[in-house]
Amino acid sequence: MMTTIFPPLSEREIKGADVSKKAAIEGMVLLRNNNRALPLKPGRVCMFGNGAVRTIRGGTGSGDPFNGGLTGGGDSNVDLSPRYHIQLLPAMKNAGFTILNEEELLETGDRYDREFSNMPERVMATFSFPEKLISAEEAKSYAEDTDTAVYVISRNSGEGNDRKAEDDFYLSDTEKDSFKNLRKHFKKVIAVLNVGGPVAVADLENTEADAILLVGQAGQECGEAAAEIITGRVNPSGKLSATWAYEYKDYPSADSYLKDKDTSLYNEGIYVGYRYFDTFDKRPGYAFGYGLSYTSFSLECIDTGINDNEVTVSVRVTNTGAVAGKEVVQLYVSAPSTEIDMPSMELKGFEKTSLLQPGQSEILKISFALKMLSSYSEKEKAYILSKGYYIVRVGNSSDNLTKVAAVQIEQTLKTVLVNAVMPLKQELVELTGIKGKDNSGEIRNIPVLEPDKEIVCEDRRSKLSDEKVVTYTSDKEYKCKMPYEEKKITAEEFFSYDDLMARKTTVENFVAGLSEEELAAFVCGSGWGVEDDSNPIVGANSESVPGAAGETTHALSEKYHIPSLIFADGPGGVRIAQHFEATNIETGKKQMVYHHCIAWPIGTHLAQSFDRELVREVGEGMNADLLAMNIDVLLGPGVNIHRNPLCGRNFEYFSEDPLLAGEMAAAVTAGIQKDGTAAACVKHFALNNQETNRHANNSVAGERAIREIYLEPFRIAIQKGKAMSVMTSYNLINGVPTADDFDLCTNIARGEWGFEGLIMTDWNGGSSSPYKSMHAGNDLIMPGGFEKSIEILRHMKKVEPEFEPDGQVKKYRLGIPFAEVYILLWNDYEPSEDGDKLIRVSLGEGFKAEVNKDLILVNGEKIYYEASPVFEAFTLRDKFLPMKTAVDTKVAFLEDGGKTIVYKVKDNYKQTICRGDVQRCAANILKVMLKLKKKC
Repeated sequence: MMTTIFPPLSEREIKGADVSKKAAIEGMVLLRNNNRALPLKPGRVCMFGNGAVRTIRGGTGSGDPFNGGLTGGGDSNVDLSPRYHIQLLPAMKNAGFTILNEEELLETGDRYDREFSNMPERVMATFSFPEKLISAEEAKSYAEDTDTAVYVISRNSGEGNDRKAEDDFYLSDTEKDSFKNLRKHFKKVIAVLNVGGPVAVADLENTEADAILLVGQAGQECGEAAAEIITGRVNPSGKLSATWAYEYKDYPSADSYLKDKDTSLYNEGIYVGYRYFDTFDKRPGYAFGYGLSYTSFSLECIDTGINDNEVTVSVRVTNTGAVAGKEVVQLYVSAPSTEIDMPSMELKGFEKTSLLQPGQSEILKISFALKMLSSYSEKEKAYILSKGYYIVRVGNSSDNLTKVAAVQIEQTLKTVLVNAVMPLKQELVELTGIKGKDNSGEIRNIPVLEPDKEIVCEDRRSKLSDEKVVTYTSDKEYKCKMPYEEKKITAEEFFSYDDLMARKTTVENFVAGLSEEELAAFVCGSGWGVEDDSNPIVGANSESVPGAAGETTHALSEKYHIPSLIFADGPGGVRIAQHFEATNIETGKKQMVYHHCIAWPIGTHLAQSFDRELVREVGEGMNADLLAMNIDVLLGPGVNIHRNPLCGRNFEYFSEDPLLAGEMAAAVTAGIQKDGTAAACVKHFALNNQETNRHANNSVAGERAIREIYLEPFRIAIQKGKAMSVMTSYNLINGVPTADDFDLCTNIARGEWGFEGLIMTDWNGGSSSPYKSMHAGNDLIMPGGFEKSIEILRHMKKVEPEFEPDGQVKKYRLGIPFAEVYILLWNDYEPSEDGDKLIRVSLGEGFKAEVNKDLILVNGEKIYYEASPVFEAFTLRDKFLPMKTAVDTKVAFLEDGGKTIVYKVKDNYKQTICRGDVQRCAANILKVMLKLKKKC
């Protein structure tokens, strides 16, 4: 095991590690503590489970900052580096414990490492190492020397794969039997959950553990943070950000989730998480917002009031126990259901105390605007306040609340007008909650508040819904090509990006000067990774960033001085290569370069802190890493909803509740974008709730659920967090790929919410089409590349094919590292036996064609008109052939004695987008560059 830290920790790393540890501690949740089993006094204990010796700090894929980034190659032993404090075993030893079975745990760790290092794919795969059964004999033997056993249950998941119920959500038979044997022989059994999502509470209860501590996946300081909680040096204060059920079948989406990999039916509608459990009287295992402490608190509502139509509730929190601690006060509202069905209650606010000493009190004020109580009516195409009483409840979890006030709305009011969007294209039967209640029976003995001024209805209907697009041009003779297109004439003058920076021209004037070819290139990234990924450099104020996810094109840098934006994953920390060999451009010599960034607690863990300021501090730590690595945009946070516990990527996301998810997203976004020096990219927009078939899965959901549950966190991140960029998801929503959805990208994000940043695809865009994305308002195609830009170009203007001197149509090699994969650049033409158009290609000097057995050979060699499809490179691997169909006499004939090949083609050209579509997208990219003060 490594013992020396090289290179030494930078001040940035030291500060980041401190914040990461603080966030790790604040997000840990005490789920059970019978007979004050925790905290433990340092002494002799036994530890069991793989997670004790190989603790999991976070999930896999783009959410793992230590796997080497997009190009892979991360060190398989990185989690053992003394730079980090991930593992529980050494942390417990450092805390003063003697681990009686340490030798056996170390042997387990060695076997684990060997297996892990032999994995052929570590970036996008989830490693699983079988747990060893703790036999009754072993348990009895160890219990002779200590009365305390700590069993660590670990789970992992990640991008590209979903969890399973068996041996994942549920405990395995080995784990169950091990707990049974430990319980039989040890006086005290502590279950430590090193997991990124829920585990069946029925199984946890059956362990009969005295205490259950959710340490989660808490990043690079997970081990040290957990040890401080276990020893009581710090009091746990985390609260669950998702409901933990007794059984998987208790979740409302359990019957349909992953049953059809192509179509996900969101039958539960708005009844996700606690909204379902509370409304339909389904008892949870551990409720949303639940979490214990080593001390006790009293909550007393001391005042309620309304001012300027904002309700404020003041709560005195007193530490009534014997040790210092923190408490989270949560405010929920039960709405009347006189107009539309409603859940039992919804979270509308929360605050966390400072560290309170025994006997100390603090007054927390939680406020919310009356309009926050609005619900979406599909019938009215508006958000409404229903007549009746809104019951305000306060407590420390969703199942431990007290009524403190009511707000009376005398008549149903529309509060916000919007467009009807994203319509269903198939039948969907959704759950229906509480109906026909005005809540008048619940107002006894609580103050009843009323609006103190008129509630004015806002009109947020998108002014862009007519889909009109302006093409800017200096050509006074320019003819609009599309029915939705308008034109504006600009001055004919050359401008550079420097002129934009100096405010000598507008973005609209600038894009007017770009040709169609330049526009198509600019709205597509430069391809997978960064330009100098394979030949990194260092020195002269330049430093490559191998492993970064991608960048915008360099194609316009020489002529226009347009810089490139560099993007890196992701929510768990800046994901790039940690070390690489680079050429020093000043000396010409090779040298090692080290790029160490912080691994933060997973998104779920951050949300469990219920601490906005802390999460903002995490974002500021991410900002420090971005600046140190010269990265412009972090591809995070992930703000999708925990719809179902089996989603493999839930660990990246914050919560099942849209308010909590949105508040956490806004906080971390504000930190990432500190002083306008870097940009956050909130993702995955939207309804990205499964990894199975994620590129083509169709999420079928009603508009109310889409708006209230799944889009709300994005709105908060954009409006409150001021997010500069958004990433669309791979999936379709109601049959439309998200990047191609005008309602999603334009009417909602820009028209309703006022978003002014750039919207980009996820890498390769799932089922979307780049040209459709341009009109929809998805500004940037990532990772892009020539093949994407040529697709956009040929839908904007007619593009003729070009040919090599031997008559072969020109081809372009795709950036797939393990195979030669090409596209043939016929553009809008299709070679065909039935082609009604002829293209004559004169052969170059030294080339002559002939017919041989129906094939057209040039200098005796085949030429091709069709390449093998991309998917065959992945399915056939070593047997893959780049070219599929050779030119023959069905699709071509010869003239001029073999000096001219005449192709028979179909002309499939049809203009589908206009220049203004692409100009608008280019302008949005430029605006973000300008906000970041990016220079070439």
